[in-house]
Amino acid sequence: MAVEVQELSTSDSAALKRFVVLERTLVGANALFVSEIDADVLKCLSGRSKYYSEMEYTLFIALNNGQHVARCTALINHRFQQAKREALGFVGHFAAASDSSHAVRRMLEQAEVWLSERGVTRVVGPFNGAGNLGAGVLTAAFDEEPVFPFRWNPPYYASYFTDAGYAPTYPLWFYTVDFASDRYRDAERRVANRNSVRVRPINKRRWNQDLETVRVLFNESFEDEWEFAPLTSEEFHESFDEMKPMLDPHQMLIGEVSGQPAGFCLGFPDWTPLFRSFKGKLGIAQIIKFMLGAKRYKRAGLIAIGVRPSIKGTGLAHALAVTLYRRYQQYGLKEAFYYPVNEGNTRSRRFAEALGGTGRVLYHCYDKQ
Repeated sequence: MAVEVQELSTSDSAALKRFVVLERTLVGANALFVSEIDADVLKCLSGRSKYYSEMEYTLFIALNNGQHVARCTALINHRFQQAKREALGFVGHFAAASDSSHAVRRMLEQAEVWLSERGVTRVVGPFNGAGNLGAGVLTAAFDEEPVFPFRWNPPYYASYFTDAGYAPTYPLWFYTVDFASDRYRDAERRVANRNSVRVRPINKRRWNQDLETVRVLFNESFEDEWEFAPLTSEEFHESFDEMKPMLDPHQMLIGEVSGQPAGFCLGFPDWTPLFRSFKGKLGIAQIIKFMLGAKRYKRAGLIAIGVRPSIKGTGLAHALAVTLYRRYQQYGLKEAFYYPVNEGNTRSRRFAEALGGTGRVLYHCYDKQ
């Protein structure tokens, strides 16, 4: 078996484009597959993304008998290392064909060598350099529709990591909240009796100011989570500015106590069918389709929530979550997601269960010393 691993130059535009479309080529025939947006990945890997301004990275492609069978990036996020005080590196943008375990192992070994030569002592993957750029590999429910922005992958992805000596260290829980459950109705009643907190939608006319408020609260809320490092204002705007015209302000909420911002909540419709139809492209036609279809969805969920520690116990978290879920009830939804939750975040898991959520582990991140 003739296996070759190539390191690609990030300045080679043709090689970058081959890298970006490879997963779609290898596994895109599956009906559940949802492609990344090519332009978004190219923006990161060409160094034009604000997220990559403090990253060091390279690209690898594995070939078997001259055929491309796998890809990955090796990444070092220096700000992440400083925040976590660990010489941590990442393997990201992972994709592979079936029956390619040997080629994948060779590719991951080469990525690990590249990282270790730059001082990395532990590797986590799949992880695209920052928590909100893509993390985790699907490890269950392979016959079910994935939930935006998480994606589908074949079952063998997980086995490729374990075959290469990686351990499934970071399970990600997904909860489904039933609006008819007794626990959810109890949460609604408790919120109705709380007069000390106020929840409001983000104000698009004060976009910069309100988005900065959400960013500060986001950074404070997630600083102890293993996959997050503080996000800059430029990174936050990169994530949300393009989404602004389609964003329902009632799904980006700010909670106030005594008139001061004290918590936030962010929800997303499940735009999986829309993004699947784009097949990696996002031109004029896709943008028009998105604008027309963004408010028509059958599933949605709460993807991030946080309150300042000093005001915990006021009921603000319940008020934020219930306000978001009431929005989904207005759209006719009978249930919604609460996701993703790190297994070690027992407070968030208990909160999801108090809202009537039932959970299961759907994704993992792996690590290796």
